[in-house]
Amino acid sequence: MTIAELHGKLPTLEAKEDLLTSDVFSTFRYLPVNRALIPFLRKAINTRSGQPISNVFTDCLTADYVFWPKTTRYKREPDVLILITRKTKAPIATIIEAKFYSGRSDANRTQSKQEFKAYDGDQLAEQYVDLMKNEMDLNKQQKQMLHESDHRFLLFVTAHDTLPRKITDDSLNKLLKHDPDAHSLYWVNWQTAFDVAKETLEAQILDDGQRFLLEDLRDLLQRKGLTSFQGFHPPAKLIQPKHYFWRDTQ
Repeated sequence: MTIAELHGKLPTLEAKEDLLTSDVFSTFRYLPVNRALIPFLRKAINTRSGQPISNVFTDCLTADYVFWPKTTRYKREPDVLILITRKTKAPIATIIEAKFYSGRSDANRTQSKQEFKAYDGDQLAEQYVDLMKNEMDLNKQQKQMLHESDHRFLLFVTAHDTLPRKITDDSLNKLLKHDPDAHSLYWVNWQTAFDVAKETLEAQILDDGQRFLLEDLRDLLQRKGLTSFQGFHPPAKLIQPKHYFWRDTQ
């Protein structure tokens, strides 16, 4: 995130989902995991059951962010891979596939070998399979963390106000066709990042650096219109008119 963007000096880039991804997750990267990342992940819902993500984000210490990694089987490029270390438990691996105005980026597999046609080029399904099967191009330490992880999630992030079931059901049905136990596809919206920034600013004692980061993130998402409904706010003081056109003067 840059001050120029906050002041509207990058108009040709403001609708770019890669910039939005960088804005949000680079802010999370520079904050302690429990200040923003974990509260954000905890608000995700399961696309299959509609239930909140399971309470596995306990005992978290640090997060390793891999921006735009490559998968090695389906040759996909998720937006972020987040590897979370925990004090006494195995790591957690989460792929972020982020969208702003664009839709799902499916691949044309008609000319591919039969083994690559299983998911009809579905972007979410192919990334999900590569995550579950360790098919990621990572350095040695990151590969080790991925292999050791006991919870893995694919998190679809969009600007929809509610779960975009038409998109997620399509991907989920393709996954379930080959794996009836597929259950780790989740969704959350960008508006949740605004909520997390606002709630953390209001509820926690922060140093100046943390406060500045969260204030900038909050203000940027508000500028982009990515805020949750904040309720109606009537004027603080109602003005009493001196005259009423319907008043009986007799």
